[in-house]
Amino acid sequence: MDRRTFIKTTGILTASAAVLSAGDLAARPQQAESPKSVNPFEQPGQWYKAAFHVHTITSDGDVDVPTRLAQYRKLGYSVVTITDHWKTNDLTGMSDDTFLAICGMEFHPRTGTGAPAHHLLALDLPHPFEFDRNLPAQDLVDKAVAAGAKVFYAHPYWTAHTLAEMSEITGYLGLEVYNGVCDIRRAKGFANVHWDQALNKGIMLTAIATDDVHSSKEINKGWTMIKAPALNKSAIMAAMGSGSFYASCGPVIHDFRIADGAVTIQCSPAVQIIFQFDGAAAGKVFNAEPGKTIEKAEWKLPARPPKWVRAEVIDQNNNRTWTNPIIPK
Repeated sequence: MDRRTFIKTTGILTASAAVLSAGDLAARPQQAESPKSVNPFEQPGQWYKAAFHVHTITSDGDVDVPTRLAQYRKLGYSVVTITDHWKTNDLTGMSDDTFLAICGMEFHPRTGTGAPAHHLLALDLPHPFEFDRNLPAQDLVDKAVAAGAKVFYAHPYWTAHTLAEMSEITGYLGLEVYNGVCDIRRAKGFANVHWDQALNKGIMLTAIATDDVHSSKEINKGWTMIKAPALNKSAIMAAMGSGSFYASCGPVIHDFRIADGAVTIQCSPAVQIIFQFDGAAAGKVFNAEPGKTIEKAEWKLPARPPKWVRAEVIDQNNNRTWTNPIIPK
């Protein structure tokens, strides 16, 4: 969907939208309902590859639901959530012991600043499920959460959003740090700046990577690796709610943790490993020597440790992977 179509179909009412003041935004609760994230590398279970932003002909994709699910199965995915615009799908009989198909939705309520609409992913909705599209954004998020869904904020860079728009609503657990279609089509797929700005304000969001697939050629550009004790909806959704996952476009993370006053990571071959943390000019970078790679890094924390630390791994093909933030104890 191009930006002109997006603006037309999402029902943006710029002229009548109420513009929130800085004081209004500051007064809003800061994701207080989000649970404290766990470190997946310290949790029991197995890793499962997941796609959480997927479209079919139910909205604006190019193939039907069975075909789309078969495409992801062939690529080794264990979990796929179908998230057509404003619509759910009947996925009865499409899961088995090795593959989990989850019903979801992408919904896009109006912002209060006059910016393009919020785009939000609701993972694990019942079918059928409908929203009253005229309700305020917060009411729609609340209704999705009440129905059992895990909500994530989609592609804020592509929708020209800042922390002001993202702070209008609460109840979502994380954001898309990478969106494949937004990257391929508009070079606006990364949201690491939005993520760090939220973290620096004490909004402890997790992050997923997605395809946002509409055309079959756009599959397998970004995914989420989930650590869970079993491949069933209860275990997978619990893992998503607790932050037991990481976002990836390629590199594999084997371990990431803070122990004995240092943060360490072990990963597949990389040319750069970055530890991002709170504060101005914050960040610790480890580079491989020219023509070589590195597979681990360690950074001794300062006497006054950061409030949060996340890691980013970049391989020789410029593919990236992001851990969720962890909090030094």
